Amino acid sequence: MDHKKPLYSIILLLLLLSLSISSCKGKSEVTLSNDSIVVEDAFKKSNGELCKIKTRVEISYPEEYMDKGNTEQLQKLFCKSVLHCPDTVRDIKSALNYYAKSLITQNSPLQVNQDNAEAEEDYDNIDVDNFEITVKITNVYNNNDVLSFCCEKIVKKNDKETSVTHRYVNLDLLTMKKITHNDLFFSNTEGQINQMLKSKLIESQNVKDEDELYMCGYYNLSNLVITDNFYFSENGITWCYEPGVLAVPAVGETSLLLPFEELMRFKCEDSALNRI
Repeated sequence: MDHKKPLYSIILLLLLLSLSISSCKGKSEVTLSNDSIVVEDAFKKSNGELCKIKTRVEISYPEEYMDKGNTEQLQKLFCKSVLHCPDTVRDIKSALNYYAKSLITQNSPLQVNQDNAEAEEDYDNIDVDNFEITVKITNVYNNNDVLSFCCEKIVKKNDKETSVTHRYVNLDLLTMKKITHNDLFFSNTEGQINQMLKSKLIESQNVKDEDELYMCGYYNLSNLVITDNFYFSENGITWCYEPGVLAVPAVGETSLLLPFEELMRFKCEDSALNRI
């Protein structure tokens, strides 16, 4: 028995150390959870018939972070920055319902007519009987006190997929603010980063210069600049450009990754890149 006591003591010590490490780790991690909602409505087409419109939203959201106060603050930031809710909407359930209904409103013929008269014809097509919007919001990065969320939007008409786009939102857990590209880099370095993006595009398309990019459908390279549609990953920052922004729609989305090591020389004083 005397020989076993040291062994028991070591095992107990290791167990306590493991629990201590686990407890400390949990205090700074963001626990994520999932929720979803489906909202259905209908609008009258120009021929008098009804077109059914349905929105399905699936989200991954921050359920818990450190303590109650930090959790509430982070959820409020998520509702405002990711779900585009006013400050009066703070809880996840209400925000999810608000966001889903706003998609219905934004895509009704009346709203489209107010925003863009030419687009009304597309939404009020007498041949469209079913219009469906599916939005999937997922967490793609959760490290270094930064959260990156991807908002994938899929549009279907008469059960046929007509468009897929991706928008990204990055949240800073230290400042509890949305991260923009202006928060990461000195403003006078944007031109150099833009040139890096162009070089990366040339490399990804396996061409020699801008003229050959043009032949590949990239007719609007003036739009190839750093924007807020980016996300963090373990390897670097990826910028995403929706169909039609840089090239003809047939090219689809364009995503360009710049490694952290290539961006570090451009970071500003309070940049989140300082934590990488």
